[in-house]
Amino acid sequence: MSRGIHGATLFGARAHLVRVEAQTGRGLSRTILSGMPDAVAKEVRERLPAALAAHGLRHPTGKILFNLVPAQMPKQGLPLDLALAASLLIADGQWPAPRRTLICVAELDLQGRLGPPSRGLLLAALAASRVEGAVLVTAPESAAEAALAPSLAVLGCFDLGTLGALLTQSPETWPFATVRAGLAGAVEPASESLRLDAVRGQPLARHAALLAAAGGHALWMQGPPGTGKSMLARRILPLLEDLTPECALQVAQVETLFGPVRALPRRPPFRAPHTSASAQALLGGGTPLRPGEIARAHGGVLFLDELPEFPRNALEGLRQPLEEKEVRLQRAREWAAFPADVLLVAASNPCACGYRDHPRIPCRCSEAALRRYRSRVSGPLQDRFDLFVEVGPVSAVEMEAPASAPSDETVRALLAATRVYQSERSAARGFARASDAGLEALQAAGVAAPARALLREAADGLALSGRGMLRCLRVARTCADLDQRDTIHAEDVRTAISFRLLPAAEGAATTGGLPPRLAALLRRARERRGQPAAGC
Repeated sequence: MSRGIHGATLFGARAHLVRVEAQTGRGLSRTILSGMPDAVAKEVRERLPAALAAHGLRHPTGKILFNLVPAQMPKQGLPLDLALAASLLIADGQWPAPRRTLICVAELDLQGRLGPPSRGLLLAALAASRVEGAVLVTAPESAAEAALAPSLAVLGCFDLGTLGALLTQSPETWPFATVRAGLAGAVEPASESLRLDAVRGQPLARHAALLAAAGGHALWMQGPPGTGKSMLARRILPLLEDLTPECALQVAQVETLFGPVRALPRRPPFRAPHTSASAQALLGGGTPLRPGEIARAHGGVLFLDELPEFPRNALEGLRQPLEEKEVRLQRAREWAAFPADVLLVAASNPCACGYRDHPRIPCRCSEAALRRYRSRVSGPLQDRFDLFVEVGPVSAVEMEAPASAPSDETVRALLAATRVYQSERSAARGFARASDAGLEALQAAGVAAPARALLREAADGLALSGRGMLRCLRVARTCADLDQRDTIHAEDVRTAISFRLLPAAEGAATTGGLPPRLAALLRRARERRGQPAAGC
């Protein structure tokens, strides 16, 4: 890229550098902007004369032509005020040509002061960091965000006069921003109020939460109101490990599209959209394109409380991102891809009134209403959940009991040891978390013959899909990881199957058509879900 003045634009949820050319000439006093500027960029023509005059600079008379290159890309999302002003002053001979490539991303007020962009500066800084020797110029309060881009020189200038004075000096004397507000500057200690052992009772649900945190498995909890589903979901987040620097930068790139980012996050995000959220809110969209809740939860937890109450098209749109860990948005004029590696946690009532199978409160739903309620979540989406657990009412005695065992300290020590084991295995097998592994990698990591036989038998008898078999094997792998075992045992497979939601197999089981061993296995799964075991 040649030296000169550049700005930046947001297109396809990415920042692209824009070369700003200026030319002055004789003719009627007018200013022309070519290269698809938006309305905000066109308004700069009205602000420039006052901003220049505030610092004793002359606004040229006659014809002024600005050309924004590339011309066929819309210029939107990031301010071009400073880039246009600097390009004009250099073309008019009032400022010397810069000796390094300048990427100017800042607004100008009528006093010539630099203002920060409202969003997207980090993306512009990352684009600038790929240009050798480039310097990004922005407002002082935005320097910290721009400095998050690796190996980028950042100048925080207060006004036009400051930048003009710096251009007359050697670049070696420029006061580059030294702020590097990385992970060390964003420590967010885990809240002591969100302790897993504060959840009274629910040992099976707490065990499912442990498996979800250790292996990245999607978890669905179902039970009557007030049984601790939301409470438990929010306590999974402290069990997750800190974000890696790469993942933290990805999270920051998503968040910068909504506003300034002052530092890279250390802890994973937690997003809990309301049931009224549209498909666009969950997946992303709009004009210009913006990420949705699933992208904003990248590296953390996406909690969907009252899962069946979400719009059907929004839920169905989650299927592809959950599989591919990326959400792709396509519109008529632009497209974008956002990272979406999330731990999906869902909660729901067993029926519309919420008291189906409650031991003391009768259910008021008819069979037809029950079928309609359960059909709101499609089978393909249900198949994306690795863990399904029924959460029952907690007695008054359990509510008054001491903190549930094991303690959070024990759980976190177990998870820390498990992650060390997974990290060591990753170097040899190519995966750390079981949720990231394919079938061949899981089998190569070690599956005992009885475990293989049990999985094949369960797949045939319980009508597991290929995806269901893979997810059972992944949960079994996490069970083995918690014991730091290389080989998956039959008991690990039994545990995984007992956490599966098996709607297709329940009808077959009631006919007595299953072998006794599988009937017993399904009975155990039903008992774990708090359902009657009739017909088994």
